[in-house]
Amino acid sequence: SSCRRHFVSCRGGGHAGVGMAWREVNRNEWCRTFLQDMFKSAEVTLDKTEGATLTFFRVETTGDCALAVKPGGQPRPMFELRIELDWKVEQLVDNGKSIAEAKGQIQVTEFSSEDIESPQMKLICDNQLPPGATPAFRTLMDKLNAAVKDSGLPEVSRMLAQDFVGTLKTQT
Repeated sequence: SSCRRHFVSCRGGGHAGVGMAWREVNRNEWCRTFLQDMFKSAEVTLDKTEGATLTFFRVETTGDCALAVKPGGQPRPMFELRIELDWKVEQLVDNGKSIAEAKGQIQVTEFSSEDIESPQMKLICDNQLPPGATPAFRTLMDKLNAAVKDSGLPEVSRMLAQDFVGTLKTQT
């Protein structure tokens, strides 16, 4: 039985296959830095608003990110991430005299290389209204929150699937 055990341990990972072996390159650190920079520098103009912009002020990424590379082959991204994005939307009001602000969080509960085009996302809106907020202000907040849902979430999805994954593939 020691023979058998030895045979099994020698075979190990088993994904080398024929020809050149895949090599796994750890990209955890790169991934956290890239996502932080990408989201913190992003300014998304939201459709169906009077020029409201969505920005991100906190980016928290957990999970694993690697690149499988082999000579002559296309690098294959391998990742499973969870990302928390704290956001705010600013909209000029009163003919540009003041700014209305909505805040919240987008939780990317699952973003993996198995399903790059469909990160699982959850939108949380902080519906705390300032003291003395008018019904018109509440309506505006609802409109801004809806705009984050309708055009902010798809943009986050695009940034992850295209910008992040596209750049990750070059990090060999």
